[in-house]
Amino acid sequence: MLTAYAISDAGLAPVTPEASAAGAPPAWLDLFAPSPEEEHAAEAFLGALVPTREETQEIEFSSRFYVENGVVFMTASVIAGLDAGHPVLTPFTFGVGKSKIVTLRYEDTKAFRQFLSVAPKPDGGCGTPTGIFNGLLEAFIARTADVLEHIAQAVDRINSEIFTRKASERIRSKRLSILIGAIGMQGDLASKARESLSSLERLAQYAAAMLPDQALKNGNGTRLKLALRDVRSLEDHVNFVLNKITFLLDATLGLVANQQNQVVSVLTVASTILMPPTLIGTIYGMNFKDMPELGWGFGYPLALGIMVVSALVPFLYFKRRGWL
Repeated sequence: MLTAYAISDAGLAPVTPEASAAGAPPAWLDLFAPSPEEEHAAEAFLGALVPTREETQEIEFSSRFYVENGVVFMTASVIAGLDAGHPVLTPFTFGVGKSKIVTLRYEDTKAFRQFLSVAPKPDGGCGTPTGIFNGLLEAFIARTADVLEHIAQAVDRINSEIFTRKASERIRSKRLSILIGAIGMQGDLASKARESLSSLERLAQYAAAMLPDQALKNGNGTRLKLALRDVRSLEDHVNFVLNKITFLLDATLGLVANQQNQVVSVLTVASTILMPPTLIGTIYGMNFKDMPELGWGFGYPLALGIMVVSALVPFLYFKRRGWL
């Protein structure tokens, strides 16, 4: 799908082919999972080749950041699908020219929708292609910050459930397994957020170095520096969150191991207590003809008494030592 936007005093607004022919030329083309015809139209508009989907997914720096015919192409990995419960990293490409900009995306992201709700306003800061670029970059950074807040809240809930005294008294192995899964989900999401922030930082640095000085005037250069500063502060925060997630995972695995050790300890003590009675019962269950105890009238109750005493003595010893 191809959508064209024009810049006017009233702000950013979508334009139709009829309006464009009437004298309102578009300044921004947004490509969402475009067809080959739409890609050709964008290339004619921008004067440079639009990268393919395979090229946007490359991890090499040269494939994601380059200049062609005066157009600066930059690709970042942004988070999508969080609201649907299936977060993924998807490429988002900017092609910034002197007076035109093209964006290329393959997933519908909440950050993009939030940007479109603010961009049409006259004071939205989208009066130039660089302003549109900065606005989208700020939207992606803000959305990533929201994701980190969501992760931090989830991690705090998990932390409370693990270490609160009332919770720790009733927590069981099955619940711990569920918590391990929840910790893993938050860790995966935090890793995606860190990867996205890393790509956004490289994008902001490349834009600051390669966009022409004229494009960075009217406050756009300052906005870019502030965006870069925000990205770096969020990277520090996501590293802190990941460290806390690692700690919670280690603590949860430690609780699981502790519960397993308690079970093994009980079984060991029980087998030790039952070992002497079992030995006595085994000896007197052999029924040899010449066993003198076979003729005793009080032999059976005596054997039972010895078995009880032999089990009681180690039980009291373990109880005194605090092993039970």
